[in-house]
Amino acid sequence: MMIKVFIEQTGEANEKNIFDKKTGALLDTVTIPLTYPYPYGYILDTEVSDGEELDCYVITNKKLLTSSVVECEVAGMWEWFENGQADHKILATLAVESVKIDQAVQQKIKDFAIQFMADRRDAQYRLGKFLDKEKAEKLIVASRIDD
Repeated sequence: MMIKVFIEQTGEANEKNIFDKKTGALLDTVTIPLTYPYPYGYILDTEVSDGEELDCYVITNKKLLTSSVVECEVAGMWEWFENGQADHKILATLAVESVKIDQAVQQKIKDFAIQFMADRRDAQYRLGKFLDKEKAEKLIVASRIDD
């Protein structure tokens, strides 16, 4: 399944960019004590139970520009829970790359998630299991919004 991902954070960066989701305009950039392991953003034309777009890591070593939209192939997802609510993270690869989501990639994201959760005292987080491409695609289909 091909998806379009709006890139909010570049990989290997310790800045969190905050965007106006309707216009795509950059509102603010704050420094955080973590480094994003991969480019991170959200899947366009999706909405999940918390009213936000479906989050997505793009597994690549390429530097993707903040506020760019990239075409990706779905690869899997991590179960992620915030205050008991599902906030799962889709894992995808660039459409022009063939990257395997192996143990090293999964561990890098898991390590980031664990530190992220430890640094945030304003909510309760829990990391679940890594799920396959088919389960990720079902979530994306269920999260699609009409234009």
